[in-house]
Amino acid sequence: MDSHEKAFSEVASVPALVAGAWANAGRAALPALPWLALWALAGGFYKWALSTGTGGAVLTLAALVLVFVAGVLASLRIYRAMLPDAKGSFVQLAHVNLALYLAFFLIGFFVLFFVGAFGVAMLQMSGVIDLAASPDEAQMQAAFSHLLRTPYGVALVMIYATGMGGLAYLALRLLLVGAATVARGQAMVFRTWRWTKGLAARLGMAALATHVVPFALGALANIALIHAMGQSEPALFATGITGLALHAPFVLGGHGLAVALLLRLSPGGKIA
Repeated sequence: MDSHEKAFSEVASVPALVAGAWANAGRAALPALPWLALWALAGGFYKWALSTGTGGAVLTLAALVLVFVAGVLASLRIYRAMLPDAKGSFVQLAHVNLALYLAFFLIGFFVLFFVGAFGVAMLQMSGVIDLAASPDEAQMQAAFSHLLRTPYGVALVMIYATGMGGLAYLALRLLLVGAATVARGQAMVFRTWRWTKGLAARLGMAALATHVVPFALGALANIALIHAMGQSEPALFATGITGLALHAPFVLGGHGLAVALLLRLSPGGKIA
């Protein structure tokens, strides 16, 4: 067991880490509120532009950039409220966020591509549908539904679950990237990987309370709002706002967990 793993195991049980995460979230909620509101407003603008096509691809891209900028500003304010001596800047945090998004996009793309190719191979091997006959979309969907009830479908689900599990493991191992960047005042990107060695299982249990449950509740609440409000342009804008606003606890809890871990590994947040 290396020094970081030993330090973590000695000072923080999962309940203590979760409690620390939500205590951090409570301290940051009010200072971050204006930036979280701006982020949510940008989310409404983006959903409206994307759904209506107003302004074409240029306006949609501009709205997406606004969501990213507002999100980084909110994230920076949250970290600074949790880490009063933080030195990180907007540019540094934006840098690491872009690096992470690119990494997850590329890995996620290859996972989904492999799963898709594997699914087509399973369809061909199972004989559920004749792919040479150029089936339409409805026939393909029906064939996949039938496939999932066969051993071929079980194999496909296992492959997909393995891929998603790998992405979750990667996210847990990189949990400290943003917090460490803001604490140290330099872009850390993947330099925190070794700090979370051996901690993925425990962090995963903590993340159930700080990430999974808040995200699921926010998503379910917004789905209900979408069904209630319909698809008019004002409703699209409003549910775009609520789609991000309802995930503020997820954002605060996630940042709080990262800071709680960072401070337990090093009280000053300055891991060499």
